[in-house]
Amino acid sequence: MTETLKTNEEEFLENLKITKAGEDEAVQVEEGKPAAILAYIPFMCFVPLIKMRDNKFALEHGKQGLILFVVEIIALVFLIPKISDLFWGAIIIFCLIFALGGMILALQGKKWKIPFIGDLADKIKI
Repeated sequence: MTETLKTNEEEFLENLKITKAGEDEAVQVEEGKPAAILAYIPFMCFVPLIKMRDNKFALEHGKQGLILFVVEIIALVFLIPKISDLFWGAIIIFCLIFALGGMILALQGKKWKIPFIGDLADKIKI
């Protein structure tokens, strides 16, 4: 009987830890949403990287936003001499679509890895 009580108590404590971890993550998502949305606006990607360093949700979106920003700058530089206007225009459209998608998913509180960019963002150590 004593062993059964100990087992039930251990299960209860484990379930309590899982619930608490889930609640902490939900709080981080809610607190990080505004900064995560800003991450996809050019130049504003630095807000979550600087102000929300302790918020994993906002930081992940910030790193992806930073990579999108760098790609956008490169694309704009190459648009000036009219080199491959169609190609670089497509890159800008690609970035805008993924930035808009990132904003929408951040607003919904969802994590999302942009193909290729998300993997690069994971490698950024901040």
